[in-house]
Amino acid sequence: MKRMNIKHLILIALAFVLMQTGSPFAAELNVGHFDLQRLIAQSDAGKDAREKYLSRAKSYQDEINSRTEKLKKMKEDVESEAKKLKENEKPSAKLVEKDKEYAAQFREFQRLSGGYQDELKVYDAELTRKVLEGFAPVLGDFAVKNKYDYLFRVNESLAFAGEKRDVTDELVKTFNNAYKK
Repeated sequence: MKRMNIKHLILIALAFVLMQTGSPFAAELNVGHFDLQRLIAQSDAGKDAREKYLSRAKSYQDEINSRTEKLKKMKEDVESEAKKLKENEKPSAKLVEKDKEYAAQFREFQRLSGGYQDELKVYDAELTRKVLEGFAPVLGDFAVKNKYDYLFRVNESLAFAGEKRDVTDELVKTFNNAYKK
């Protein structure tokens, strides 16, 4: 969990105190908040990123499924030949070699599966970063255009945020319009 800077806490507290006290400064203060996770999930850019992620994940899963079937056949073949052995009969060199090949293929499969998981985590982070890079200027323009003094991310710094000041839906629309261009 990220630690919030004490200056940010003081600024947030001051903004809310000014809003609650009826201070002459309160009328001039325009504060809003948005849910970044919801924005990413609902925006066209976020949806496109999700589709790219799912497409790559599907191709990896197809490869895993194909190798799983191959391994299953190899194992069945080795077990079938092993069952044909009579009691105390030594396995043939061919059977030993098949068993070694199965073990090597299985280790490669495990390495590949773990690698795919790691790659997908990195790819997801990369796609999210690109969405956020596209969103940053939209957020700035939105804040200036709508004369916001402060826009906070709900999940980052606010313990409570009333629905009245939630601008997530407006930001999704604005971001979608910018994304189309």
